[in-house]
Amino acid sequence: MKVIDTIGLGVTGVAVRNASNGFIIGGKLIPDRLIIRTSWLLPTIVVPISMIIHVLAGNARDFPFFISEADYPGLERLIFTTGLAISGPIQMLFAYRMWFEYRKIKPSKLLTIALCCGLFTGANLFVMSFSDMYDHFVLHVITASMVFQVGMVWAVVSHFAIPNANLRGKRLRRLSILVSVVSYVIMNNAVVKAINDLEEYGLSDDTIFTLDRIQHAIDVAAYAEYALFVGLILCLYSFEQDFIALSKSVEE
Repeated sequence: MKVIDTIGLGVTGVAVRNASNGFIIGGKLIPDRLIIRTSWLLPTIVVPISMIIHVLAGNARDFPFFISEADYPGLERLIFTTGLAISGPIQMLFAYRMWFEYRKIKPSKLLTIALCCGLFTGANLFVMSFSDMYDHFVLHVITASMVFQVGMVWAVVSHFAIPNANLRGKRLRRLSILVSVVSYVIMNNAVVKAINDLEEYGLSDDTIFTLDRIQHAIDVAAYAEYALFVGLILCLYSFEQDFIALSKSVEE
């Protein structure tokens, strides 16, 4: 196996090396397939499980509810926070590996922009995992918005930046980007309109009371958020198809 590059982790004394198909950390290979699959599979498992537990535990105030409402004190919060806190850095690793591998084929500014978007999205996901909407509402809204918005930009930029992209991945990505954008517009419009209607009364109430007051908008926005989540997950999954194709071409 040919080692391409080495990254030092400072005071930890752990050498992280770029291999032709993944990272070598402490002498152990972490393959690209594991990194990218974990980046989309972990949140795909964690989010629905947290939401199901939230409902079964009797903590759901209504249905449908926003995904982040499942970040509620109890088992659902433990699963939600742990899963997304791991997913964030994993997505950052994937963004780096995608940039590292594809720049060897065709370096471009778009690849660098995609790297920055991926790192930013993963970092915000990590912070968001610890910033629940009940105790850190403003920080949660900011980080969640960044995950959704920059995540979509990451998908779009990467779509055009990847050289010789896999045909199946490209088709899936076009669909998932469309779903994500349309869902975000619907979700955002529904919530903004509802919040604007509350401005004359102020927003000093606690989070749950405020959410109850705009449930009519959440009835639309929540389903749009579910579709947005699925769309972004499919974007990550589509990149796996490109990496599989790239690995096969390298092996050949």
